Amino acid sequence: MKLGARIFKTGIAIMLALYVAQMLGTPGYVVAGISALFAMQPSVYQSYKSVLENLQGNSIGALLAIIVVQTFGNHLFIIGLTTIILISLLAKLHLQNVTGLAVVTQLVIMEATGDHFLTIAFTRFAFIMIGVLSAALVNLLFLPPQYETKLYYTCQQIGNDIFKWLRLSINGSSEYHVVKHDVEDIRDRIIAVESKFNLYKNERALTKKQNYRNIRKKILFKELIMTTRRAYDLLRRINRYENDILHLPEALRIQLKFEMDELMTLHEGILMQFNNKLSPTHLAEENFMTGDFKKDVLELVLAEMRTVDDPPYNKQHIILIISALFEYREKLEHLDKLTHSFHHYHKEDNKIKVADDIQDL
Repeated sequence: MKLGARIFKTGIAIMLALYVAQMLGTPGYVVAGISALFAMQPSVYQSYKSVLENLQGNSIGALLAIIVVQTFGNHLFIIGLTTIILISLLAKLHLQNVTGLAVVTQLVIMEATGDHFLTIAFTRFAFIMIGVLSAALVNLLFLPPQYETKLYYTCQQIGNDIFKWLRLSINGSSEYHVVKHDVEDIRDRIIAVESKFNLYKNERALTKKQNYRNIRKKILFKELIMTTRRAYDLLRRINRYENDILHLPEALRIQLKFEMDELMTLHEGILMQFNNKLSPTHLAEENFMTGDFKKDVLELVLAEMRTVDDPPYNKQHIILIISALFEYREKLEHLDKLTHSFHHYHKEDNKIKVADDIQDL
């Protein structure tokens, strides 16, 4: 069982909400804990949005509940009909994200009876908002998300797994079904890191200057994730058409291996620059593979296809692999330029916050 930061923050937010609500000395304060559970968000910016949206949605739910109870009573049929009206109204106002908590607000208010209905309704609305504010406060102050650290290490780990299988696959040392299973796992991890990046992208700084600095970092991480996906695309095609690669002439297969080794070395170097473990230079301009044995892969492939009429491999499959290889190279070169520009021209804010020890990947 994995206990991440968000689980701990949810528990602390519920505890804080219950403690504050209990201080009011009114029964029913457990609603504050339920509200904190609903209101906990994965990012600080979304917590800020959640407070504003919940204030609107819960106010509408509370007001509608009070009007209906005062006019028609709180029969079960009336409660159900009011819920339908509330959900429709929130959808019309584009407040679907807070529908659940707004309905809870409506239900706990309509359930109240007695001579002091308005007082009870206001108290329960206050309990709901205490939970919302507690969740936002805990999210802001307790274990704030370390997006840059999480994105960096996740991309690094995914990249290492891709490089491992690329090196084994090009040598014919891997089992097809084993690699296929890992390729599917890598795909899911890339989708997860893209979702994590969307949270990071929506974060806002307090000042406009800091916002501009963060935009540069967000562009870098976006390109890093896209480059990781291009490496995954290359692995997927090599795994799918591994049999065609193994039937290529040995000299051409060696050149493909040289090309991929060079790209993986470039990728690893850029990752080290992100973590300030390598000096910021144009890595793509360096020749990691030098000497007469390093040939132009595209020219070799085209020459091979022109000279062989009935090859033991599928030409279309080889072209697909080469296209994935060059798409990967193009992304790497673009990422290298952005990384060099970031470190060279923005020295005052070129620190990417990557911690040595991380939690909740």
